[in-house]
Amino acid sequence: MSGNVKLAMSHVVPDLVQKVLKGQDPLHILGNGNQIRHYTYAGDLAEGIRICIESEMAINQDFNLSTNVSTSVLELAELIWEKIKGNKPFFYTSDNPFEYDVQKRVPRVEKAKKILGFEAKTSLDESLDEVIP
Repeated sequence: MSGNVKLAMSHVVPDLVQKVLKGQDPLHILGNGNQIRHYTYAGDLAEGIRICIESEMAINQDFNLSTNVSTSVLELAELIWEKIKGNKPFFYTSDNPFEYDVQKRVPRVEKAKKILGFEAKTSLDESLDEVIP
């Protein structure tokens, strides 16, 4: 094994993938699943960082290098389930959420597009096809 497994499992995508792969049914999610996040493909993020490093327009600036697509945790869970389990019915149960879980995280990505010409292009569906295997 390589990397920090404990750190990786503290993130929702690897956590849900592992739960589904290990046969958890119903799938346990934290809270009601309505939490909104913007899941950004690491390759897109790396491209955005490279553009920042190479662009003089980025000096002394900050940018949200993220996708502009909102996805709920429940939508993410269902997508992961379908990719692994196919048409098997999806059931979930809600575990107690973290006490201070942010319910909605929506980055403003317009500045990166306007100044750097950067926008994340890889869909969540495509990135999961790479992450799950």
